[in-house]
Amino acid sequence: MLANMVEYDLACEVCRGATNLALEKDGFPVRRCEQCEFLFVSPRPALSVVIDHYAKNYRGATETFYPKAFDRKWRGFWQSLLFIRYVAGRRILDLGCGGGFMVAALGRFAREAVGVDISENSIAYAKREFPQHRFYAEPLADFASRGEQFDFVFSSEVLEHVLDPHEYMMTLRECVRPQGFAYISAPDAGHSAVPGDLARWGDICPPEHLQWFNAKNMGMLFADYGFVQHRRYRSKTPSHSVIFQKVSG
Repeated sequence: MLANMVEYDLACEVCRGATNLALEKDGFPVRRCEQCEFLFVSPRPALSVVIDHYAKNYRGATETFYPKAFDRKWRGFWQSLLFIRYVAGRRILDLGCGGGFMVAALGRFAREAVGVDISENSIAYAKREFPQHRFYAEPLADFASRGEQFDFVFSSEVLEHVLDPHEYMMTLRECVRPQGFAYISAPDAGHSAVPGDLARWGDICPPEHLQWFNAKNMGMLFADYGFVQHRRYRSKTPSHSVIFQKVSG
């Protein structure tokens, strides 16, 4: 396994503070920052391993099949109602769109809806199922280089997966127009429902998930890239559900 791992700087990727080994799970060391309590896997899987996993194998998706598709369509339908004021008549992007269900749901109100995901199989399904929308199968940073900007970016359960949170944030900054909004959901390591023994928390599942934020260090990271918290939705489960607004950068 070590041949497919990349040793990263052991300093905190959010505040550059010192870190300690917090636990090891499934052979992956998880470190915690002494200052902001950011949790992250180090060393990380190699980029080639991640791209191969998501491009071909993630969730068992194919051009004609996506797991729990019916449930995802209905969940997207109801969730999209929360965002009508942000998307009506505007350009929107789903960053890490999977099978395109939220693109389709938000696209009912948006002027234009676009999706991007690293999984080739997921995008093949999305293009077949929702041909009225644009989809791209490529790394997020590659999509950012296209130079498109959007009024609202939806990115659910993506941040915890990425190899480099700063590359993700640079992509987000490039894709959100000035004064635009981004909705982010991700596991919340600071939630009261997180077990004291972190190894028992289901969201600690490397190499699928590679970092875990609390509300404080997530806010710090987004502030570094010109975003401020606009609205936080309460959750009974350990999950962030936040809208940020781009105010600079």
